[in-house]
Amino acid sequence: MVNTILLTIRSKIENASKAEKILGEYILSNVQEIPGMSVAELSKKSGVSQATIVRFAQNLGVDGFKDLKMELARCSVDDVTNGLYDEISPNDSVDGLKDKLLVRIQHTLETTSQGLDKKVLQQTVDLLDSVNAIQVYGLGASNLVAEDFTQKFSRIGLNVINTQDTHAMAANFLTQQHEQAIFLISDSGETKETLTLAKLSKEKRIPVVSLTSNEHSRLAKLSDIHILTSDNVPKDQVRSAATTSLISQLYAVDLIYYLYLQKDYDQNIQRLKESSLLVGEYFDKKH
Repeated sequence: MVNTILLTIRSKIENASKAEKILGEYILSNVQEIPGMSVAELSKKSGVSQATIVRFAQNLGVDGFKDLKMELARCSVDDVTNGLYDEISPNDSVDGLKDKLLVRIQHTLETTSQGLDKKVLQQTVDLLDSVNAIQVYGLGASNLVAEDFTQKFSRIGLNVINTQDTHAMAANFLTQQHEQAIFLISDSGETKETLTLAKLSKEKRIPVVSLTSNEHSRLAKLSDIHILTSDNVPKDQVRSAATTSLISQLYAVDLIYYLYLQKDYDQNIQRLKESSLLVGEYFDKKH
């Protein structure tokens, strides 16, 4: 498997302290030399304290400097010198593009999986199971995730309302005469339309579940349940970030879906079979 520690370092130094940024940049420029250094040697060469090095390693999700060195040692010379961890460029070959996307997708799935809180996921599933209707909304690429959510949960019998018409969604808060929740998808957590729906939901005492990569966003703060996806894509990599944020969201929705499926596995599987047979009977026939 391709190692993704360099992508993690690049993303972490964006919001790191001045000393940690200096350290991160030094590591990225001297990847092959770091595994042979002691903490004292790296401290002297990078110009930061040994405490900064230990703290930086912990912030990367590894168990200290020793484990960081092991991760860096796994990075091949070719991957580093050939720009595998650099942004996608117009000069990349087909194989180069394949490798770059692969490492980013793998990195996204790993960091998303590590960051998803089990209690939050279970709370989400329990809430979806307790209501009679679920409104789901996402704008732009997040709408693709909303469509995926709708398709999955509708097939097992849930009443899912999905529309890009925010006025209609707002009206549903008043006209739907039963318990409901709203599932809002926004990578940044700052989309105007999504925030408006969240605020209105709170006013109407409708539970808000959000899916974002920014735990400090306004949407996250407005939510009763906040599901955090991966934010470990360097923001300077805007082209690949659009792909990886979508994959992170889809992965989270899939996980919620399969956890929900397990709650009443036999009945949900039966519903899936019945919906598949219905589609096959009326739409897949050759006329």
